Amino acid sequence: MKTPLFDANGRALRPLLWLCGGLLLLAGPVAGQSASREQGTTYEAQKSLTISTVRFAEARAATLAFVRRRASLLQRQEETPSELVAEFVLPLRAVPALDSLAATLGYVLTNNLNRQNLAPRRQEVRDDIRADSLRLRRLPTPPDRPADDRSDLRQQADNLEANLRRNRLALTALSSHEGQAFVTLRLFDEISFPVANSKVNFVNMPGVEVGLLRLENPRAGLSASAYRGYSIKYLFTRGKSYLNLGIYKPLTANANPRDSAFVNEVAIINFGQDFYPRNFGRGRRRYFNLYTCYQIGGFIANRNQESRNEFIFNINPGLGLELIKTKHILLDTKVSYFVPLNRESRNLRGLLAQGAFNFVF
Repeated sequence: MKTPLFDANGRALRPLLWLCGGLLLLAGPVAGQSASREQGTTYEAQKSLTISTVRFAEARAATLAFVRRRASLLQRQEETPSELVAEFVLPLRAVPALDSLAATLGYVLTNNLNRQNLAPRRQEVRDDIRADSLRLRRLPTPPDRPADDRSDLRQQADNLEANLRRNRLALTALSSHEGQAFVTLRLFDEISFPVANSKVNFVNMPGVEVGLLRLENPRAGLSASAYRGYSIKYLFTRGKSYLNLGIYKPLTANANPRDSAFVNEVAIINFGQDFYPRNFGRGRRRYFNLYTCYQIGGFIANRNQESRNEFIFNINPGLGLELIKTKHILLDTKVSYFVPLNRESRNLRGLLAQGAFNFVF
């Protein structure tokens, strides 16, 4: 059947056809992806895996080797220097092996498996085939009908035959896809992982903190050997970023209260940030998340002689461990190296141990 070049009013149709054809070509990749997702619904199971890894090259090679060895069909494979997307068909009995592989590749961000019973859908398609076949047989085709009626009958017959072809293909797919899973796997390099982790998520988590500062080289008349203090710790990003404001006092009083330079109180104000290592879950566990941290700011060294009080900048690099972490509470500890940035740093620096409890307000 040839495509008409003009409509009923004599206007040319070919330029319009060319325009439509160009749009279809431009939409080709998107249409292909939609068709791939639609095809996945004819399988007994659909599985979606998203994995971030710090060893992208090794993880990519292991993933493709698994696909070549275990998959019955590779539907789509797209790659960039930091991402791999693969769609493939896998026997259901091989799904546990895929989960085991995913656990070794990196951190599994999503792992979804949806199963469906294909029998009702196959029966529905069979019923449609029988109904369309019956309509096609009953379609009248008298030769003495007017030309317009014959054209309408031919159009109805073409539509029914198209439906039959489509339903027969669908029935074949449903029958052959039983016991198989359609898998969509996304593998990302941890460094370039494009999820919400790259955005700042603000929270409102005030809390309290207890600290013990033990100095390395305390000097008589200047500092005590240890200071204990209490702070207010305000956590304002899920990152975690926080502000710390507290007072520390010596565990033992100065033997000579006349020492004018002795630091009898330390008022601390710091900004801090915690960072989760890549190989330890990125802080997503509920218990025992390891992290590195730093605090930067300063403290007021209150001395026996008020005229000698001064503000001293400090920086504290350290390590921490989240003991409990939920959506509403956070209990963590850290140990850092307290480093004052002044001429008395040798006699005021030391180890600072802190424990904090924060809650959603």
